[in-house]
Amino acid sequence: MTGRLGAVCALIEKTQSFIDVGCDHGYTVQYVLNNNLAEKITACDISAPSLAKAKALLGENCGVKFVCADGKIAAKGHDTVLISGMGGIEISSIIKCCSPKTFILSPQSHVREVRKTLLENDYRITFDKAMRDGKYYDVIKATFGGGKEMLENASEPRLEYGMFLDEKNDALISKLVALKKAVESYPPTAENLRKLEIIEEALSWQLR
Repeated sequence: MTGRLGAVCALIEKTQSFIDVGCDHGYTVQYVLNNNLAEKITACDISAPSLAKAKALLGENCGVKFVCADGKIAAKGHDTVLISGMGGIEISSIIKCCSPKTFILSPQSHVREVRKTLLENDYRITFDKAMRDGKYYDVIKATFGGGKEMLENASEPRLEYGMFLDEKNDALISKLVALKKAVESYPPTAENLRKLEIIEEALSWQLR
């Protein structure tokens, strides 16, 4: 299991029903199964070949329900929804289509959109951390209730780079320093200057 998946698994708590949307090899499902974290466990992937990897790892008769379907349909009715390694726009569309107690997410892109969608749908973000596992990744956990209130006080740097910028994170500092250097090399357009301003504000929180 990769460091990223390990970080995601560490956020899973005991729940009545669990689904991994886009399960691929099925490692997080295996973790939930081995640790008896859910009464009902579903492995979902829109790709039949990917779902076959999970079946091969876990076995057809392991007690896990295997579903080849779009996550916007399959995620409905579960208490805990985990989505890792999917684009943020697609994750946001799934968030809007289901209402679990808990989301555990690690988007590949458009992380700001994911955070904003969670908060707009009243999911309060309780864990939000950047990590490095070859590339930089964000790992987010959110529970239902209090998200809209959190959104009222969410600054652009927090939506873009993490809701808990006052909690020092070496991976985030490294990411922000690299981004700052990159954006400083871009043409000084209004958009790029605004990006640089947000990066610098986020970095200032981390370096306090």
